[in-house]
Amino acid sequence: MKPLSFLGLLLMHASAWAQPPATVTLDDVLRMVARSPRVLAAERDADMVRAERVTAGALPNPTLSYGAARPSAGERTIFDANSQQQATVELPIPIFGQRGARMDAADRQVGRAESQVRLTASEARRAAALGFARLLRTQETLAARTAALGEIERIRGLVSGRQQSGMASRYDRSRVDAEAALAALAVQRAEADVAEQAAAIAALVDAPGWRPRASGSLEALRGAPGAEPDIQRMLAANPAARLARDESAAAEARIELAKRERLPVPSLAYSRTWTSGPFGATNFIGVQSEIPILDSKKALEDRARADAAATRERERAANAALAAEYEKQREVLRSRREALRRFEAEVADDRGTFLEMAESAYRLGRGTLFELLDARRTRLEAMVARLDLLGAIVEAEIELRALTGDL
Repeated sequence: MKPLSFLGLLLMHASAWAQPPATVTLDDVLRMVARSPRVLAAERDADMVRAERVTAGALPNPTLSYGAARPSAGERTIFDANSQQQATVELPIPIFGQRGARMDAADRQVGRAESQVRLTASEARRAAALGFARLLRTQETLAARTAALGEIERIRGLVSGRQQSGMASRYDRSRVDAEAALAALAVQRAEADVAEQAAAIAALVDAPGWRPRASGSLEALRGAPGAEPDIQRMLAANPAARLARDESAAAEARIELAKRERLPVPSLAYSRTWTSGPFGATNFIGVQSEIPILDSKKALEDRARADAAATRERERAANAALAAEYEKQREVLRSRREALRRFEAEVADDRGTFLEMAESAYRLGRGTLFELLDARRTRLEAMVARLDLLGAIVEAEIELRALTGDL
């Protein structure tokens, strides 16, 4: 084999391995979405904040200055030599805790950025899990409608045979043809729903053109009823609540930083001056500092305090919204479980029995086509209604798991 052909074959195999699988489970989707563009962007933002933490802990650089002077005209009143040179080294010394306050504020910002990464990842997992559940529901709905279309085709064959024997009218044939057309349209709509949910999952994992198929069933995805944590435990584990707490902590740290930044930063200076022709040298050590009498920089501290107060109120609002959402989802889950229990108790498991009875009656001439089609439609509507209830229960469970940080 030629080297170029061999290389092309390797590249082809590599691209095939890089393609997502055609059929995925919930764990597969959650694993794939963990490296989605949104999560990666949040991680890069956190890297920038960590770099700022390194900058905050750096000591100030010294300043070096050098100058030379020569007599220009007139009498030598400044120095009696051919030239004078001077070198000065100046080093700021933040003795009033400015560096420590900057480091603490930067640490709080790092914690806030890491919480943002966790929240972004949690939101991505929530969206992926909801998309997977909806894809499962649309797939099972499509299967039910496809099976219903097959039943219509079988009934149409039955009506056609009866019409040829003179036992069915042209109205029966037209009626069953219209029912078959409606069933085919419903199948097309279900296929479009499946494609829409598959495309939504592909967008989450940045895989254009990928149309996954969900593995499993809604019944298997539904969790068993269990104990739910109280609101305080939920808030302690919720990523959004944790981000709000970290934002408040960072705002409080900025207050201390503003207080420290109001204090002046003195500088220690060392200077050496020397002349040439004749040579002479002088050393100088001094301290200089700003005198904060015209601008005390109190506005910076006031602004930091106002920002911290606003951040605390936003934290309260976020906690209240999360608590209300948690209560709502728990109530929704309870009501939907109760609705499914009543539905399964009231609608018998042998939903196909009355369809078989209606078909037998129609074959024997004891029932009408309308009764047979109505029985088929009732069976289909019962199946779709149960799938909708199951899907709603699974979605509510996913919402609760996302709120408690358990997804």
